[in-house]
Amino acid sequence: MPANKGKKTGVAAGSDTRERILAATLSLFNQKGPEAVTTAEIAKSVHINQGNLYYHFRTKESLVLALFSRFEADALALVGEADAVEGMDSKAYAGFLRKWFSLVWTHRFLFRDIPGLLAIAPGLRAPILMVSAGMRLSVDVIFQRMEDAGLIRVAADERKPLMTNMWIVSTYFAVYLGLQEGVRDLTPKHVHWGLGQVASLLRPYLSAQAKADLDEMLSEPFA
Repeated sequence: MPANKGKKTGVAAGSDTRERILAATLSLFNQKGPEAVTTAEIAKSVHINQGNLYYHFRTKESLVLALFSRFEADALALVGEADAVEGMDSKAYAGFLRKWFSLVWTHRFLFRDIPGLLAIAPGLRAPILMVSAGMRLSVDVIFQRMEDAGLIRVAADERKPLMTNMWIVSTYFAVYLGLQEGVRDLTPKHVHWGLGQVASLLRPYLSAQAKADLDEMLSEPFA
């Protein structure tokens, strides 16, 4: 029997370790915030030494950037789902909004701790701006498809301000809660509140059916 049968190769083992590091880092960052988490703590949670951690990620910035890349991939996949929506399926568009906030919840440290993150990982600024531009462009396309289907009506001069305000609220609501309300530990209830704030911006422009589907989506507790 080959000596390596049943054992992972060096590449596979390294990939597995890398995945475990990222999963542990995401959990710790979400719980405590990136500034409060040390590389020693990350290594301990994965049951490896710091030298092994540094082999995969030489700095905390590299960990932040790797996690942001995962968020970016998830965001692009979500846009792909929205692009597949056809016709007057307003439930699907409401679901897209909810899935965005599910994504925010999964990667909540990116939204809650953005000021401190940029201090730890200045290289994060450019990817954030790129993803922001891409998402806003995608939302503009979604708006147009909804308008073509009669699900929304927004005057030409109101469209850009509406999308900008929706992006501001959906991206920075966690920072607002931290600064204005003293919320440090985000819960699903807080994320549902952010979802409701974005929905309130959108609701006046929706058709009766789209509004009903939006409200039905909001009636479900966020988890």
